[in-house]
Amino acid sequence: MPEPPLNKDGSLGFAAKMGTQLRHEHSNQVQDNVTTEDIIFKSVNEVGLFLYFGGTNSWLELIDQDGRSIDDWSKI
Repeated sequence: MPEPPLNKDGSLGFAAKMGTQLRHEHSNQVQDNVTTEDIIFKSVNEVGLFLYFGGTNSWLELIDQDGRSIDDWSKI
């Protein structure tokens, strides 16, 4: 998502602020909304904030080439 969604009053929500901060911290690794080198995050949730400014469950959204989510891979 290129721009964070705004609250009804036009302000940034908490998740959008966190996603914006992550994008700022890694701005040298992104050009035109495309990563130019690997970025390592601390959690799946940080990936969701970075990509979507929150608002999604990355455990279910991020899927490998076989159609399995991170949630699928985490279950025994």
